[in-house]
Amino acid sequence: MKKVSKHMEVSCQSLGAAMFMAIVCFYMIIGAIVAWIGNGAFYYHIPFALLIQGVIISMSASIIWTLFLGLSRMKSLLAKIFLCSMIIIILLGISVLIPAINKSNGYIFWILSCIISLFGFGMLLALYSERYYKKTGVRSVLVWEIQ
Repeated sequence: MKKVSKHMEVSCQSLGAAMFMAIVCFYMIIGAIVAWIGNGAFYYHIPFALLIQGVIISMSASIIWTLFLGLSRMKSLLAKIFLCSMIIIILLGISVLIPAINKSNGYIFWILSCIISLFGFGMLLALYSERYYKKTGVRSVLVWEIQ
């Protein structure tokens, strides 16, 4: 059990870091597209409150995805995805209520990039995890093991 928890911790950390990187990249892309369409200016800065929220939400989402896809005993993949999605939507809803988040410039773009990143990574992980399970018959919590 100790080996599984250590592997799960490393897997959650690597997935969370990738999700956070994707959130920041999507934020910059969405801002650039909106500025290009609206012929306005987009200032490429991210308020500190949004960065902290991004780290917390990406790490919690990676833990949720890893727990449900790797350690859950539910048979239905759709049920796992639905449950993970609902928990992540609740986390995003709670984070929007934090005054430091919704007072920052560009928080709508930030929340949109969070949704794209968290669900994009989660769905890819779910599909790869299911393919790995069908190929080997073993559920894995190791992100790098799923190919």
